Amino acid sequence: MKYKRLQIIFFVVSVFFHLQISAQDKKIIDYRSSILYTTAELGPDIKVLTDSVAFFHEGAEMYCDSALFNPSENYFKAFFRIEIIKPRETDTVYMYGDSLHYSGITKIAKMRGNVILVQDSVTLSTDSLDFNLNTNIGYYPRYGVTVSGEDTLESKEGFYYADTKELFFKDSVVVKNTRFRLYSDTLKHNTRTKISYIFGPTDIISDSNYIYCEKGKYNHDTDKAFITKNSFLKNEAKTMWGDSLYYDRQKAYGEAFRNVMITDTVQNLLLTGHYGKYDEARDISLITRQALFTQINAPGDSLFMHADTLIAKNDTLKIPDIDDKGIDIQRDSVYRVIRAYKHVKIFKEDFQAKCDSLTYSFSDSVMQMFKKPVVWSAENQLSAEKITVYTEKSKVVQLVLEENAFAISQDDSIRFNQVKGKIMIGYLENDELYRVDVKDEGQSLYYVRDDDQLLIGVNVIECKDMIIYLENQKIDKIWFYTNPKGRMHPPMTLTDEKRYLSDFKWYDYLRPLSKADVFEWREEPESKKK
Repeated sequence: MKYKRLQIIFFVVSVFFHLQISAQDKKIIDYRSSILYTTAELGPDIKVLTDSVAFFHEGAEMYCDSALFNPSENYFKAFFRIEIIKPRETDTVYMYGDSLHYSGITKIAKMRGNVILVQDSVTLSTDSLDFNLNTNIGYYPRYGVTVSGEDTLESKEGFYYADTKELFFKDSVVVKNTRFRLYSDTLKHNTRTKISYIFGPTDIISDSNYIYCEKGKYNHDTDKAFITKNSFLKNEAKTMWGDSLYYDRQKAYGEAFRNVMITDTVQNLLLTGHYGKYDEARDISLITRQALFTQINAPGDSLFMHADTLIAKNDTLKIPDIDDKGIDIQRDSVYRVIRAYKHVKIFKEDFQAKCDSLTYSFSDSVMQMFKKPVVWSAENQLSAEKITVYTEKSKVVQLVLEENAFAISQDDSIRFNQVKGKIMIGYLENDELYRVDVKDEGQSLYYVRDDDQLLIGVNVIECKDMIIYLENQKIDKIWFYTNPKGRMHPPMTLTDEKRYLSDFKWYDYLRPLSKADVFEWREEPESKKK
């Protein structure tokens, strides 16, 4: 019996609380009006209110010219000059429109016709708005325009969150201000922080560049963007891709992370790596982490260069000139260069190289290599303290070797033809070295063979200058100038040590053999002298 009594008490208490909650949920809307009446046509349950009509419901105030009110169903329809005031501690929400349907049960105000929502500096205009006065969330299904500060935001469909001052846009989203236009499929924008969050295909267009991404955020106050998913930044001639991009519009500066690629359609070049920077104002591109420079020439004839760091920039050169009055002056000549730093390796089908650092000028197609550079052209190895490479139409036409210049070609598996000098100039045609000029401190050691390629002797000569002619990459004849000294040695009389000029080094193990090989850096062992 006690158990049954407890069940009954629990049931009564539950019903009581349920009725209390239901009564709260259905709290009757308060109203006031100068004129109030009913009509037979509408029935006794519908009250007609006109003149100074006002409704009050759980802190919200609603005003209109006239309304139809159903107290039993706890809803009303209002007409003309609608105003809703939803007080908040710091930022009251105001809404205006031509008509309103409001339910005291759902607390949803359905505004129609010339709807305007105002909260602080935010103004939302649309033709249809459903606003939940309980959650403070508004929804428009058909085109809306929001003005927040200098930003104008448009979309076909959207939500407004009054508590957080956020807008969520869907379909044909457009953001306009004086600096850029943003076009998106899906976007969330916080009017307090001025940050847009991107969730779909998005184009950001300005006078200076174009940004595309499918995810990310853009701060309208600082003009900083962090974007991901198929993102890239493009201006007139250059484009930067990356798994993610950071861009500061005020500084005209961008960074890219992972799978980075920078293209230049003017210079026909490509920079790739896993971290990149682009200074748009100064037109400087930087690539590191598996950095690779590709110069695209004819199919199968591209140049690939790797270094720890690659920089593409504009340099200024002073050149002599004469002004209108015939006075000698110097003018600035701006030219585009690639600078490569540390562990530089180059592969091209007809040309390979390695060095510590390098500069390549696009204006005159000149490449300068520093700190123990080595160049390979067909069977020839050339080394010096500095090497300058001149090209025409992507082909090497001249090489200038300065300080400790050394040219080596392999005669057979154990013998090497060698030429040394202070300065050496090599000339190429159709990718083949056909002449070498040696200036100052010239030395040569080359193997002489007959028409049947039988070894006749070893010619070892020293002189000030010499000119060497090659045919089919083999020494054909040599002209010696200024006190030549030397002689022809029988082939088997030279000791192993005398078969090499001083400072001889054969770097075949360092030669890049493919595009992939430029990423492999091999140091020269201390013991490897010959």
